[in-house]
Amino acid sequence: MRDVIIIGGGIMGLLTARELRKAGRNVTIIEKGRPGAGTTWASAGIISAHGTSGSADIAGLPGLRLRAASDEDWAHLAEALAEESGTDIEYRLTGVLLIALDEEEAESIQQKARAREWGDTEWMPPDVLRSEEPCLSTDLLGALHVTGGNLEVRKLGPALEIACRRQGVEILTGCAVEEILSDGARVTGVRTDAGVHEAPAVFVCAGIGSRSVPGAVPRPPITPQRGQMLALDARALGLKRVVLTVNDPYLVPRADGRVILGATREFAGEDPRLTVGGLTWLLNEGTRIAPGIAACAIEETWSGFRPTSSDYLPLIGLGALEGLYFCTGHGPSGIGPAPASVRLATALYLGDAPPLDPAPYDPMRFA
Repeated sequence: MRDVIIIGGGIMGLLTARELRKAGRNVTIIEKGRPGAGTTWASAGIISAHGTSGSADIAGLPGLRLRAASDEDWAHLAEALAEESGTDIEYRLTGVLLIALDEEEAESIQQKARAREWGDTEWMPPDVLRSEEPCLSTDLLGALHVTGGNLEVRKLGPALEIACRRQGVEILTGCAVEEILSDGARVTGVRTDAGVHEAPAVFVCAGIGSRSVPGAVPRPPITPQRGQMLALDARALGLKRVVLTVNDPYLVPRADGRVILGATREFAGEDPRLTVGGLTWLLNEGTRIAPGIAACAIEETWSGFRPTSSDYLPLIGLGALEGLYFCTGHGPSGIGPAPASVRLATALYLGDAPPLDPAPYDPMRFA
């Protein structure tokens, strides 16, 4: 008999399954589509303990703690996944630049770094920034260099799926969960469109779908935030580091020479369509940061949905029913804090000491 059912096969569901399987549990993932093909696939894959835009930083210190606690995990995880799946997820510590478009932003960025004790950072004035990243605009007021980088999310999902399957995790795809079942006090399993699956524990890791799973108590107050994005053939640009502005857009250089330009932050329901206004804004603002973008070919456009909770913090931990756990609602920065989020969720299930204070993420704050 299975010990745990995980609803959702994105990064949270796959990582949770991997951790629980390593702890000796029999785990089944139920995914309505293809594992790693939803929000995970659409992400920019930025990894940094500190670097984030103002829009993503609205979660405050609890959000920062998850990113910081995940920072060292990513190097180990990338190495482990290469061994477990044979896949290089292209985790690269290129560095992250928090750029300032005016004097007010320059002071604000440096003040935040001091107040939050970011440690090993370097302020690059305009002349140094220009020498380090010649493709950036001469109008920039400088940038704070912090540790971090990015990974290729389109390799991350398949790598995690392969690793999970090789370890014995059962993954049911094309299967929609219709209800979490319980006896009134504790969960007993789930009902899907293909039948009933029994288990004494269920993890809700379904991203924007978490809000609409009957039987999930409390019901996660998650709203989909649409992000429109582009991939550019930017080999001629020569960008080396991830570039973040205070409130977007960002530029993320991939190992193959592409640069990801993203992203809008729109509450537009679950409409995945790209808009003229969204793409125009991205291209105009991106060209303002790196003028050479104007000569780059557009290789791809897409959109994704960030599962954003009403207070911008994820739901991690035990719900209102015994055996019901959540690890969802990470909003616009789900890749970076994923390892620590999953370590916290699995520790609470296993009865281990939590790696950080779980109180800010307690799902029962929405009861």
